[in-house]
Order: sequence, then structure tokens, then C-alpha cells
Amino acid sequence: MTAPQRTRLPNRRRGETTEITIGITTLLATVGFDAAGQPREVFIDGAKDGSGLAAILDDASVVISIALQHGISASALARSIARLPESLDGPATTPASAIGAALDLIAEYERAV
Repeated sequence: MTAPQRTRLPNRRRGETTEITIGITTLLATVGFDAAGQPREVFIDGAKDGSGLAAILDDASVVISIALQHGISASALARSIARLPESLDGPATTPASAIGAALDLIAEYERAV
């Protein structure tokens, strides 16, 4: 079985940085785009350097970026991420983690293209 080909990104590319907030935690998500304007990488930052959370966010950024570069949409990834209800009896629509919030952000960029 042949693995799907990874889209190589240009050495210089557009990137946009946005704050994402989960509960009382605010982080930065920088989304990088390919030549066609599609989001193809993410860097999630804001946790204390050297902390377990920083390592998790770094690893998640790599995994998400590789998936995007292999053609998996952020929307597809986001559908598999844990969600919380906004109210006790409401549907689970709010991302439960910074990873889900970053995927939602990337999915917005995908829809805008």
C-alpha cells in the first residue's frame, strides 16, 4: 500500500497568528499556508517552556501539520476531537482542549478558501 504524498510547503510562506482561549487559558496558534492559500501547518504556543503542556502542544502541532500536508482536512480531524456542551442540556459543540480549538481555527481558514 502506498502512502499518500506529503505536500511540500514553500520555504517562505504566509502565516497568521491568532489567540485561542480554552477556559481561562489563552494560547497562540500560528497557521501556515501553502502557495494556494490552504492551511497546511500549525504551531500552538503559550505554555511554559519545558512544561508537559508545552511538549503536548508541540507534539500535537506536528501531528496536525503532517495530517494537513497529507490532505486530511482540519474539519475531519475536528469531528474526532472531544467536545463539551455550552450548557448542561445543550449539544457538545465547544472544543474541550486547545487542540480542538486550533483545529476549529484551521477549519475556518479552510472554509474561507
